[in-house]
Amino acid sequence: PPFEVSIARSLAVGRYEIARRQFAAFGNATGHAARGCYRWSGAEWVYEASLDWRDPGFSQGDEEPVVCVAWADAAAYVRWLSATTGQPYRLLSEAEWEYAARAGTTTSRYWGDSADAGCDYANLGDRSMRDALGFGPFADCSDGYARTAPVGRFLPNAFGLYDMLGNVWEWTADCWREGYSGAPADGTAWTSEPCARRTNRGAGWNSHPRDVRSSNRGSYAPVPYESVGIRVAR
Repeated sequence: PPFEVSIARSLAVGRYEIARRQFAAFGNATGHAARGCYRWSGAEWVYEASLDWRDPGFSQGDEEPVVCVAWADAAAYVRWLSATTGQPYRLLSEAEWEYAARAGTTTSRYWGDSADAGCDYANLGDRSMRDALGFGPFADCSDGYARTAPVGRFLPNAFGLYDMLGNVWEWTADCWREGYSGAPADGTAWTSEPCARRTNRGAGWNSHPRDVRSSNRGSYAPVPYESVGIRVAR
């Protein structure tokens, strides 16, 4: 059920998902190790030790969102970004993420309630994915991208934020819980370390349109996946 929060603090949200070139700057500066990745076979997640964010098993350009990053990698990135810039960068809380994604709307998606318009606003599971990978299509349209798309290629929401739905799932700061009972009413992250699972938001390039919704929540082990990336806030 819906859970009301009140976010009284100021919030700046990254306009785009973190691109490969941005994460590469972190990797080059720190020597941060990469370690394997889970890819979706069409039926289950399969771990491949040979894959990482530099080679997720498919071709990516520098402006495409970084994937194959574990939650700890995302946390390390925002710590480095904060130290480098002097700004308090961090991952969004789950509540902050939904506020930013909805951008003042009450519909299931920031473009309305229809999933059919998804290919204009989001990179999701569609004919492009089916033709390349052999499963789907979930949406009877083609957004032109079988997997990830360069950040900012689709229409933004009313806050000017791109890819809040689709392209890649985004790690939040929250531990996963089934419901909102006991969640912080001020919209801060709900944590109780260690977290066995983390909450992801936004859905990804291989998601069914019905799952590409502002309220949809993902429960993921904090390991690297080919369809999970990063967005920052401060």
